[in-house]
Amino acid sequence: MASGAPPGTVEAVLRHSESVPEDTPQVRGYDFNHGVDYHALLQSYTTTGFQATAFGQAVKEVNSMIEKKLEPLSEEELKEENLNPLKREKSGCTIFLGYTSNLISCGVREPIRYLVQNNMVDVLVTTAGGIE
Repeated sequence: MASGAPPGTVEAVLRHSESVPEDTPQVRGYDFNHGVDYHALLQSYTTTGFQATAFGQAVKEVNSMIEKKLEPLSEEELKEENLNPLKREKSGCTIFLGYTSNLISCGVREPIRYLVQNNMVDVLVTTAGGIE
């Protein structure tokens, strides 16, 4: 079988399998037979694979930021001076939204505008990019 293979290739390709750790999440997509539950659909992305996993992790992080932003501030935090020039209400979390300029020309301008208009982000950071 390996007679014509270059040296070392058989050992590199035909390696022994290693056991998957017990706590490894099972890859599983959303089951649409149960109807459409958007919360469950977004949560299922953490076990869907490929970029969906990264999206699922992002959803968790966004939810975590929202929860922190909605937490009541301590008495000490409330006494601190509000340095925001717009005097926006202080919260327990400062949310930065960073994006590259090409997102504006590819259809993401409206969601970004919505987030800013509705005070869902505190700081907007973007690249200058080219004239698009």
